[in-house]
Amino acid sequence: MFNLENLLEIFNQYKDFALLISLIMSILIALSGIIPSVFVTGANIIFFGPLLGFTISLLGETIGGWMTFKIYRLGLKSVSEKIKGKYALIDKILMSNGLKAGIFIFEGRIIPFIPSGFVTLAASISNVNDKIFILSTFLGKIPSIALETLVSYDLINIQENYIRLSLTLVALLSIFIYMKLSKPKERN
Repeated sequence: MFNLENLLEIFNQYKDFALLISLIMSILIALSGIIPSVFVTGANIIFFGPLLGFTISLLGETIGGWMTFKIYRLGLKSVSEKIKGKYALIDKILMSNGLKAGIFIFEGRIIPFIPSGFVTLAASISNVNDKIFILSTFLGKIPSIALETLVSYDLINIQENYIRLSLTLVALLSIFIYMKLSKPKERN
């Protein structure tokens, strides 16, 4: 079920419920914390078109993130020790509150190399409120879902868009390498 072809088959079989199915899949993926959402974005782009597919993916990931945030808040405060020290930004979210936490959540969402589940977990343990979490998640997810949309669209139309896809992937790899090399060394 967790692949592009199967999801498209389900969308086509239940056309009237495709939007709801997409949103439910996004919520389940957010709750899992480990399954990548790119196949849902790809299916949304193929089935609904690039603009509507992007919008549905953004809404699904925002709603899924918020539901996960609420569930984590119910019982995972003790988990904070397990994620401390993995990413400096996660530590900042854990130690902040209010608008400052919202800014860190936004940053965590736009950095594609920090797992979304970690950002949500850290936010649920912090003192951030629902409104700031939702707004930060929504705004922070725009660039990453736009990138997923672009890459998915280019993969689907690789004959026409192979140059843009290649440039996008090289840019992503360059950013990743830069972030890894410029990471401050930890002091003992």
